[in-house]
Amino acid sequence: MAELTWGDKHALGFRGIDDEHEELFEAVRGIESAMARSAEPAAIGALLDKLVAATGTHFASEESTMRGAKYPGLALHAAEHQRLMEKLGAFAARHGQGGVAMNQHTVTFLRDWLLHHIETDDSRLGAWLKEHGSD
Repeated sequence: MAELTWGDKHALGFRGIDDEHEELFEAVRGIESAMARSAEPAAIGALLDKLVAATGTHFASEESTMRGAKYPGLALHAAEHQRLMEKLGAFAARHGQGGVAMNQHTVTFLRDWLLHHIETDDSRLGAWLKEHGSD
């Protein structure tokens, strides 16, 4: 699988959102790297906790931006955020209890979800913000 790399093709053109997206890329890449080197479960758990925290912070920030800009897609976008936070919480809880939460399937899900969400939902948000003069 190709390395998950942040690049201009993922940028929405809004520094705060883009910086947070890059942080999410780094968090997922850190988990992928730890899994590839068969890191201890505690190390993977710490990386997963970091991803959960960064994702929660990003979603709160992004939703605040959407509210401030009166983005018409806020409800659907926020619902998608909530679904991912529930999944991340479940992964973290299972991992913390010694269950098999982090495996290649889970990492692939995280990678695919991040890419898909930025390329679709967040791309629509970015285009709307640019069109309506929000920064």
